[in-house]
Amino acid sequence: MHSSPTRACLQHVAAVAALLTAFAIATPAFARSLACSSERFTTGKRTMPSYDEAMAECIAQETAMTNPESGAFTPLRSCHEIGSKGNHGPWLHGRIGVDVVERSSGDRYTFEGMWMCKPVAEAAASSHRR
Repeated sequence: MHSSPTRACLQHVAAVAALLTAFAIATPAFARSLACSSERFTTGKRTMPSYDEAMAECIAQETAMTNPESGAFTPLRSCHEIGSKGNHGPWLHGRIGVDVVERSSGDRYTFEGMWMCKPVAEAAASSHRR
């Protein structure tokens, strides 16, 4: 049996390893990130995040949900694009999801978030038309 300080150290190392693994898996998604303008799509009281903002939010939520000490889930598939991108006028949109397994039940879940982005080229073209 491990002593309490050794157990705490092992748990800390496991938590850091999980965080680094989640980041390493998600890094290729950032490499594919879109060149978005700073403009955000707003409808009613809802402002949609950009691709990069949605991916960063997904990674933060995944890290919290799959924390070895406090998370209720184990990772199955890290943050990834779901389906193909679409467009709404000059705006691109899509979904980002994370697949996890609930520790207590073994049930699989996919948590999704949406993003919307006006590509830099489209934003520049819009400003020239005004």
